[in-house]
Amino acid sequence: MTSTSPSRRLERKERLRGEILAAASKMFADRGYEAVTLREIAKEIGYTHAVIYQHFPDKWHILAELSRETIALMVQNFDAIAAKHLSPKERLFATSRGLIQFCVAHPQQFRNVFFGPENRDGIRAGQYINDIGAPLFGRFVQLFFDVAKDEGLPNRVDMVVAHTEEELHETSEQWRANVVDMVVAHTWWFTIFGLATLMVIQGVVPDLPDQALVVEQTIATLWAGVQAVPRLPKSAIPKRSGRSRASKQ
Repeated sequence: MTSTSPSRRLERKERLRGEILAAASKMFADRGYEAVTLREIAKEIGYTHAVIYQHFPDKWHILAELSRETIALMVQNFDAIAAKHLSPKERLFATSRGLIQFCVAHPQQFRNVFFGPENRDGIRAGQYINDIGAPLFGRFVQLFFDVAKDEGLPNRVDMVVAHTEEELHETSEQWRANVVDMVVAHTWWFTIFGLATLMVIQGVVPDLPDQALVVEQTIATLWAGVQAVPRLPKSAIPKRSGRSRASKQ
């Protein structure tokens, strides 16, 4: 009687885990997370649902693993593209293109992360996506700040209009600049991902302009907007918390 070596058992376990994730990913993307059961996932790969519990405690943990894997791939893709460009501006443009191209090339993974259930194990989808996507968004924000510094973009503090002269002095310039930097970075980020979402939903539409041209025009328009430094309305910037008139007396 021969026994299976520990390495073989581990290899078999990892292979089965991969099969579960692959089957679940396709089924979630095709039918929606809520419509798929663990029994159906197990049946898809030729096992009973009891086998699933040897790897994942429930369906939610399968989706969470798929989400983490997708974000990790997006981070790797971002870093690989950024490493090829010396200029911060070139990196911003190239990584923006790369994010859209990744989403379009991996619609199944993109749908699982961003089109999943609204409530994810007690956490709202927006917060959950924000948390797991933090490493990717952090890289993007830092790159955006590097571009602003390298390109000598107009003073971002000038974009903010205080209600009164007193409020202007009460609010630190650095804080106001950081708020506006983040708003502009978010605007770029949301636009890029919004375009990616539309392309994933629509696919290739013959009657529409070439997708590559749409991407390039979008990036060019965003860049023109950053250089124009639009002035924000007085009500757009929240008052800084934690400072009171009493603290100044």
